[in-house]
Amino acid sequence: MRTIGRLMVAILVVTAAPLAAQTWIRFETIDQSALPIVRVKLNGSGGHRLVIDPSFNDFVLDTLVVDGSGLKLASQGQAEIDYYGRKEKVPVVVLDELKVGELAFPMVRTLLIEGEDGTGMGGLRSYGRIGRDLLEPLRLTVHYPRRLLYLESSPPEVPAGSARFESSGRFLMVPVVLSREGAGEAVEPVEEVHFILDAGTSGTVLDKKWAVEKGFAPKGANGAEIASLRVGAFEAKKLPVILGAMKELPYGGTAVGVIGADVLLGLAVTYDCPRDLIWLVPAKEEAS
Repeated sequence: MRTIGRLMVAILVVTAAPLAAQTWIRFETIDQSALPIVRVKLNGSGGHRLVIDPSFNDFVLDTLVVDGSGLKLASQGQAEIDYYGRKEKVPVVVLDELKVGELAFPMVRTLLIEGEDGTGMGGLRSYGRIGRDLLEPLRLTVHYPRRLLYLESSPPEVPAGSARFESSGRFLMVPVVLSREGAGEAVEPVEEVHFILDAGTSGTVLDKKWAVEKGFAPKGANGAEIASLRVGAFEAKKLPVILGAMKELPYGGTAVGVIGADVLLGLAVTYDCPRDLIWLVPAKEEAS
């Protein structure tokens, strides 16, 4: 599993312009990650790579891109940001406009950080992170097989098959139903639990102690196969998982597992941020 230590950054949006007619936006990823990296414009200056991460609370900029672009940003003092439990104060500035595709967000309150944000490990450097505060009025669909994403105002219709996500620190947590293997067939669901959804880590993880106690893995095993894992209407059968100690990972103590890029990269994932709903859908190559 990829090391999950990543330096973080944060932005809080003050206002957002009305959404224009939107199109699919091409994104990139690094190896073993499902975090989409898009090119954005900062005060009209284009080509800057930022991560879109609904698991992250805020939007952030690295001081490297600010200094390198010659951006003149009005200061608004300092704010505190939490790097996986390590709190520190960072400068606050105001970005006149952030543009993602055809969407323009004016007067964005921005937290500045210094240092690598973690995406450079795959050779594709990014310079900031767009989180849920910016995405709050939107519905985001990430079509992983085609490397395309779509941002739109959250429409009134709510398709079936969703699951409700909730915040767990700086991550998202989703309800999961796990089934063991029966006599040739997966038996009825036996455990209703919560997993962290982390697009930035490579593998899907199940807590080793919990898995042994519940009969999902033998004692001493480092991996297991889950007969069925369901999130809303989505089901993954015969899913291989890594067995690890959740208490040693930066997710808090509530969830018993992590859904990572190995599952997400085969899906179209939709986040309806105003409703706190998520859809996981097996993806075809076409995006329409």
